[in-house]
Amino acid sequence: MDRECLWRVAVGTVALAVWCSEPGWAQTRADDIARQQEEKAQTAKPDEPNRGELFLEQFEQGKWFLGVPRGWYPVFGSVSSGGGFAAGGGYRHHIGYDSFVDVSAMYSIASYKKIQITGSTPNHVKGRLDLSGSISWVDLTQEAFYGLGNESDPGDHTSFRVNRTQVQGVATLHLVDWLRLRLDGGIDDYAQKSGQGPHPSIEEVHSRETVPLLDENPLYLRGEASAAIHWLQSPGYSRTGGLYRLAYEEFDPLRGDGGTFGFARTEVVQHLPILRETWVLSLRARTESIVRKSDVVPYFLMPWLGSGSTLRAYPTARFRDRHTLLLAGEIRWFPNRLGLDMALFFDAGKVAPQRSLLTLDGMKTDYGIGVRFHTPAATALRVELAKGLEGWRTVFAASAPF
Repeated sequence: MDRECLWRVAVGTVALAVWCSEPGWAQTRADDIARQQEEKAQTAKPDEPNRGELFLEQFEQGKWFLGVPRGWYPVFGSVSSGGGFAAGGGYRHHIGYDSFVDVSAMYSIASYKKIQITGSTPNHVKGRLDLSGSISWVDLTQEAFYGLGNESDPGDHTSFRVNRTQVQGVATLHLVDWLRLRLDGGIDDYAQKSGQGPHPSIEEVHSRETVPLLDENPLYLRGEASAAIHWLQSPGYSRTGGLYRLAYEEFDPLRGDGGTFGFARTEVVQHLPILRETWVLSLRARTESIVRKSDVVPYFLMPWLGSGSTLRAYPTARFRDRHTLLLAGEIRWFPNRLGLDMALFFDAGKVAPQRSLLTLDGMKTDYGIGVRFHTPAATALRVELAKGLEGWRTVFAASAPF
């Protein structure tokens, strides 16, 4: 490149630098940038999640399995122990931050039905008081009755059908984080009907002389008070903590022949982690008793044992009487803490006509193995194989055993 060319390049560069340094040019450039940013802001849209991302977000928030749905949601589980798998749907409308109104309905493979309307408004009095109320109707089409006593015959299986309409209110007071006081009261209306299913209906085999208040359709004013020391991780799934609970419930008749009667209940649950929660020893003890010897209680409200959460190798309500005792233990192993547990378990239980007869002699026992699929706060599916004195039984449930 000759000297003349170098000179022209140098002069052009200096001229461009001088022009760009003028205030007018800088202001024009700034205006262009501001205009472009404004146009981009007007046309820009936030990224919208696809269906998969939306499902994962709702799952993490607990809409599907953790008991805190918003809007429409599916319902899976059971209407009552012994009613088989049930499914349905519900709608929850939130009012403010944490109050809500919920409407749900379920139908089971045994034709059990449930419709419920619930309202909840928690965290009053600086977060110490929770209030709720509900109206529900259930149709239990083929509840089991094998007779009374610890030695009832499995061949004496009859069924009964009962409808219950219930209006109730609940107040729970958290004095401290680990202590809960609860008051529960309302009106319960019962209507007995002939049982469905493959077994004889109860009135075809029994009479009022052998079955308390058979064919009665009582109406009760009900109230319950309980106190619980509670430090479980979650009622639906826990590897640590415990529950110590005392409760008293009383029924006053508004219609029917029976008089006032009451129940006293105690329950102790303790989870003992081993090796940083890789293994857990879980223990449970529970009693339920009719309070007074003179109390006349409808047979369908009497304490019972047998189900996927009591004596797991026995069908629901296999043993029924005035008093019950249940003991259970599990060794739980967590091959995958995010979603899978396994357990070896042992159950022992007994029913008796008198509280003094609730000893360890003559207890019905079972043992087995189970697999549980869970979220951090709830058990989504529990499958267990149990062996008792009357054979093998498989348990499918959507809740923790205790």
